[in-house]
Formats: sequence, C-alpha cells, structure tokens
Amino acid sequence: RAARASPWRQQQLSSVSQTSWRLLSTEDDSDQRHGHYTPVTKQLWQDRIAAATKRSSDQPIQDLNSKPPEVTQIVYPFTADKSFKELYRNPWNFIRIGNILEDLDSLAGNIAFQHCCRPGHPPPLLVTASVDDIALHSPISIEADVAVRGQVVWTGTSALDIRMELWQQPQQQPSLVALFSFVHLDPATKRPAPVVQLTPVSPQDKEIAAQRQALADERRRARQAQAASGGQMLVTAAARKWTSPLLAEARLMSDLPALAPSDAVLMPSTVLQNTFITQPQQQNMHGRVFGGFLMRRAYELAFATTYTFAGARPAFVMVDEVSFKKPVDVGDLLRFKSTVLHTQRTGPAGGLLYVEVEASVAKPERLSVSSTNTFLFVFSVAGL
Repeated sequence: RAARASPWRQQQLSSVSQTSWRLLSTEDDSDQRHGHYTPVTKQLWQDRIAAATKRSSDQPIQDLNSKPPEVTQIVYPFTADKSFKELYRNPWNFIRIGNILEDLDSLAGNIAFQHCCRPGHPPPLLVTASVDDIALHSPISIEADVAVRGQVVWTGTSALDIRMELWQQPQQQPSLVALFSFVHLDPATKRPAPVVQLTPVSPQDKEIAAQRQALADERRRARQAQAASGGQMLVTAAARKWTSPLLAEARLMSDLPALAPSDAVLMPSTVLQNTFITQPQQQNMHGRVFGGFLMRRAYELAFATTYTFAGARPAFVMVDEVSFKKPVDVGDLLRFKSTVLHTQRTGPAGGLLYVEVEASVAKPERLSVSSTNTFLFVFSVAGL
C-alpha cells in the first residue's frame, strides 16, 4: 500500500549515512484516523509493509555483513495540524505519554527492520525483546512540534539495540531518551538468527556501542551465574541491604498491625487490575498483539494506580524496564495487574512512586496462567 504522507526529505548529518524526514499530516485520507493505533504508528507500518512487499527479484542479492548507523527522524506537526494535535492531547492539555510509547515501539521496529534488510533477501523478522529505559528529561509540550530521531547503536549475534531521542524547541537537550532491544529471528524456524553487524562511525557512536557491549557482557555473566545456582534468582548485597528494612516493616504490619507505622501500606493493598479479550484490531504486522499497545495499556493502568494511591495526579518520569517474555495472541484472555513497589521522598514538595505492571494470559479451559510481560514505571507526585 502506498504511503499517503508527504515525501521523504533527505539530509546528511554527521556520523550517519542518511537521515529520513517525514511530515505526518491529517489532511490526507481519513482512513488514517480510523482503527486503534495512532496515525504515526499506522504510517510507519505502511512504510514497512511497502518495503517488505518489494519483490526480491527486483534487486540483486547482496550479502551485507555490516552497515553504518542510519538515522531516521519523524516529525509531529502539532502547530500546523489541529486534528493531529487533538489525537495526542490528554484531559489536562498535555501530551499523551501512552501514545508516544506506542509510537516509539513502531519507530524502533522500523529502524531495526531497515538495518536488517538485505537486497535480494526476504524481509527480516524482528521482535521486541525488551525496553531498557525510556526517560523523560523535560516536559513535552503539546503546543510545539516534536521530532523523534533514532538509530541502531549496538548489535550482538542476533540482537540489536535502538536508541531514540525526542527533541522539542527551544530545548538544547533531548526531552526524552529511549532504548529498545530487538531480536532477529529466522522466518522459517522462528529461532534467533545472525543480524547485520553495526559499524560505528563517530566517536559518540563508538562510545555508546562500547557501553551497550559492556552491559550485554554483564547480563551474560549474570545469566551464567543464575544457571550455575540452579536457576535461583541471585540477590546482590546492595539489594539485600536496601530491602531488608522494608521486609522487616512489612512483617510488622502483617503480624502486629496495631503497632505498625500509620503511613505504611502493604503492597497487596495498592493493587489494581483489568482483564479483557485481545481483539484483531490490536494485532501487529505479524498477527500477534502489538507490543506498543501492551506498553500503552500498562502505562495507563500504572498511572491510575499511582493516582489512586497518592491522591494527586502523577507526572511521568520514566519507564525503568520492560521485558517481553512471551507473545500475546489475538483472542487471549489478558490480565494486567499493577502494584506500587516503592515510594521515595525526594524533598518536602513530593517524591517518586515505582509501579510494576505484570501482564499474564489466562487459559481457563487449561487451568493455566502464564506471565507474558513485566513493566516498571516511575512517577513523581507532589505532596507525597
């Protein structure tokens, strides 16, 4: 299907081979407005479908072993398109963070797809493995245009990391930074397959790639240590020191509730959850439920949990971690369960709340429930 947005404009930037710009507009066909997803996600998917449906016979086979980083940028024209702006406005006239999270997953998928494409070969199959971090550094205004720029920053044997930055004038630094990890799968076996390697160009590219490699090595050592311990979760000394007072306070509340601190709450008392059947309109390009949809729904439940717990409207700070353990299929009975894990006073004016959301699929006919995703969000609340 042909893309209906404005044509790409090409521009060279330092340390990248090519930059792609797209101005997304609501003045084109109205079907861009229909369906479950944002117009940005729809356009990104249309671009990916158009690239995937090109006949491999049209291009000579090239076995590319490596590629330099290539930046892709999309623009949100909030100032020029009022109907587009309305789709991203929340009830308090700020930007809907959940919609941005959805778009980030789509953009990261396109960047990974573009990197893994090889002329003359079938289109690559990629799945989101995890989200390491999505940190908000400054508020995002709905009254100014937004640009999101991303590129591959590291590749392993079958995995690749995508870093994205959200920019908005007059900020001199990115308002938001996100890191997504993808895995390249063999289309036939659905097993991890070798990925086109990244060739960093600039000193900054090389520094980020080295940092991601060090993190990958650390995680591999942790997995090896866990396997050597028989699969038991290893708790560091720092973690034990931090959690021990909290566990002691929880035991006091459970065993001697009348003597417990009046401002303490047991975690089960903070739980909110919702359960629903996943629909065809929530699927991604591969027929599974879209990871961006799951992340947006988890965020909205975490926001509501924080709101009801703190008694004041929270502000998003970051997505600390997201793990995609198992795919979710259309028609699954999906349950989201949120829990306040920890509160932290940052000063007399307020503090931070850490909220975990676990997604699980229940199969009542099989008497089974399996965890599919875990999301960890951080919010700030005034007067906490």
